[in-house]
Amino acid sequence: MKYGALFIKVALLFCFITGCTFMNEQQEISKPATTLIQRQLTSEGQGLNNRMLIIATGDMSGVYFSLGQKLSYMYEKYNGAVSGTRITDASIENTELVSRHRAEIGFTTVDVLDLPETDRSKLRALTALYSNYVQIVTTKQSNIDSLEDLVGKRISVGTTGSGTRLIAERILLETDLPPDQLNLSYLSFSQSAEALRNGTIDAAFFSSGIPNNDIAYMSKQTELSFIPIPEDIIERLQKQYGVYTHNEIPSNTYKGMKKSVKTISIKNVLVTYDEMSDLHAYNLVKTFYEHLPELQDTHPAASDISIIEATKQVPLDFHTGAMNYFTEQGIIENQ
Repeated sequence: MKYGALFIKVALLFCFITGCTFMNEQQEISKPATTLIQRQLTSEGQGLNNRMLIIATGDMSGVYFSLGQKLSYMYEKYNGAVSGTRITDASIENTELVSRHRAEIGFTTVDVLDLPETDRSKLRALTALYSNYVQIVTTKQSNIDSLEDLVGKRISVGTTGSGTRLIAERILLETDLPPDQLNLSYLSFSQSAEALRNGTIDAAFFSSGIPNNDIAYMSKQTELSFIPIPEDIIERLQKQYGVYTHNEIPSNTYKGMKKSVKTISIKNVLVTYDEMSDLHAYNLVKTFYEHLPELQDTHPAASDISIIEATKQVPLDFHTGAMNYFTEQGIIENQ
């Protein structure tokens, strides 16, 4: 029995290092064990600590995941970091993982930072990113043209732990729709897309950079419609939370779109924990911006990332190491 238990532990450790994915953890590591060990031994003294640099991302079809994969590659290539990504339910889960030191970096929307369950005292911002657009998607055959048409419909509002669910529920609360007449599901982006295609749901909320990969793929197979968010709801959300911006999904974003769609956008931010060393945080941000074109080639949403906007619209204290870099670059005045 002892040898059996030891074998299981060794097997689990091997799978973790070599990138096996477990249903409960869903963690990806991008290099085999021998390479990881070698890099970990050689990364000391390069300004990064010698623990694995885990980046908490999101759904595999989302922008967080693709950018996280590229960041992991960049930090290995330019910083000698032992790095990997972790698939999560996105924003809310990511802030929890980072605050508990179970990930070094996480992607999140800024509206999550004011939630009671978010421990802001343990989090620090590294840089502002691009914006997420709320995209409420349905199919032409559903005959849904407005939020009022969602009464009695089957709606996916995103997974528990996601920024999508947060903003979807906030939008629905601002409507006059009776809650007991909304049939809600809590699906990931990919699950929502599949459910829309096979007709098991009627509409789905996506809070994502544009274009969202799942929506883009769906638009090539199915005629889609996008539900606009009324101006009065946008204004109420802006007044109540202060982090939402009136925006539009451009008409050329997805196949079949005939006109732009009114919506709201939310700024994304890259966060770390408060105890990360100043030098470590400085080097992460420095690499991020020195090689930003590589990141921007990964997804069109990243084209909106700019060092000029790096410290704006983020209701969270920035890490001292990040501030040092931005001060050097003339983005902020010396404190």
